[in-house]
Amino acid sequence: MMAAMTDTPFRLSEPFTHENLTLRLIHGPDTFDGTRFMPLAEALQARSVLVHETGEVGQLEVENLSEHLDLYIQAGDIVKGGRQDRTLGVDLVLPARSGRVPIPSFCVERGRWHRRANEDATHFSSSDMHLAGKKLRMAAKLGRSQAEVWRRIADSQQALAASLGEEVCHKVSPSSYQLTREHEGIQRRRGEFHARLGGLVSDRADAVGYLFEVNGALSSADVYGSHVLFLKLWDKLLDAAILEALEESGQPQRKGALDTAAEIRPWLDSPESGDLVRREPVPPRVELITRRTDHSVRFDTHDQALGTLLHRSLITN
Repeated sequence: MMAAMTDTPFRLSEPFTHENLTLRLIHGPDTFDGTRFMPLAEALQARSVLVHETGEVGQLEVENLSEHLDLYIQAGDIVKGGRQDRTLGVDLVLPARSGRVPIPSFCVERGRWHRRANEDATHFSSSDMHLAGKKLRMAAKLGRSQAEVWRRIADSQQALAASLGEEVCHKVSPSSYQLTREHEGIQRRRGEFHARLGGLVSDRADAVGYLFEVNGALSSADVYGSHVLFLKLWDKLLDAAILEALEESGQPQRKGALDTAAEIRPWLDSPESGDLVRREPVPPRVELITRRTDHSVRFDTHDQALGTLLHRSLITN
């Protein structure tokens, strides 16, 4: 039996709002030492991991080169390079000196199957971004449909172009979700949101997650068993929330099916809420459990080596 993430209820912070995006931090105790984990972006920057191109769209291989630290990959992490940009399909933990381990992936750059500019076609160079938008994340995490991922990326590009009032697809690779995210106009708007919301977690030592609302309706929540791990992931998580807000810019305010303060609490605190969709091992040490209700889907990532819940993610319908 896996240990609960916490024996005391999580506490939600006051809301923080900029334009159509509202955030609340989730506060709770640590249940494991987050300093033992390297997120993928940090590990790639430190050259402590190799993400190998396999020549198969739906699978890559990851190798943790660190002598001491565990590698943490979060479903939705985008890797840039190879024969085409990909997003990784599951949460994964790799111990130090892991060797090459397969991980499912989805193409987020339809059409390219060759080296791009001066990038390495055999490996991936960076992972600075995360899938954004409920429908796109659901296509990858729940439906696991490549066709639906492509469709939702096209929808995202169209919505962002409408929001900014300019084309956001890159001429080098118009289908690339990564290159769209690097668009100058999107990065400028990202900076505006970060200036208002980016510093929220710096002085809150018990913050272990966050939730966000777009146009007044709850979208998603992510909570971890460690403040340190959450802090390492914060920029990527915030970026995904900002992008969803930009996609929905100009849309009317709405009331979601879940009340943020009251109805989300069972999803945070109760391991058995909702109907079981799937329970699956992700070698070498993760078990994923997916549950759903009429209003949302929850994804739990258990680290079997630590005997605890590592990450809980909620996405509303």
